[in-house]
Amino acid sequence: MTPEALRSMTFPRAPLTRRGYSEDAVHDALRRAAATLTTVMEENDRLRTDMQRHRDWIRANNIGDGSSPTGVPTVDAVLQQARAQQSAEQTVVAAREQARTMLRAARMQAEAVLQQLREHGGGEGTQEETERLLTYLRQIAQSLTVTVDQYSTKSTPPAPSTAAPAGGGSRHGI
Repeated sequence: MTPEALRSMTFPRAPLTRRGYSEDAVHDALRRAAATLTTVMEENDRLRTDMQRHRDWIRANNIGDGSSPTGVPTVDAVLQQARAQQSAEQTVVAAREQARTMLRAARMQAEAVLQQLREHGGGEGTQEETERLLTYLRQIAQSLTVTVDQYSTKSTPPAPSTAAPAGGGSRHGI
């Protein structure tokens, strides 16, 4: 039943002995209108209940229209977070590259030391010094490799340790 159907509704005239419309037709139209109105009101109540349930959910999840403090970040906060993330990623990339550079330099220096020892040869004291240097250089290379791996996986690197060569000798510029 629509408003237009109600407006266009016509009723037959009552018999000649009575004035007005046929009571049966009017009562039938009123029953249909009441049934339709009841359906519309029930639907309206259901929609109001659903709307209230959605409002409650929105309040419970801190979602709002910006007129009151909510859990939804502002555009400025999102942009600031994006800039901070970009800066952090650039720092990680720079740290990775620096770790790779340090690792390459340590390896080249170890190669140079080994080459120098091969060229000059040496006695028994030199053999001990060579072993000590090799051990020290391996420790540095391993430490730098671990650092590179940690930066590659964006892990927090451990506190830097200052490994000293065994025997307390010089570090030969490493």
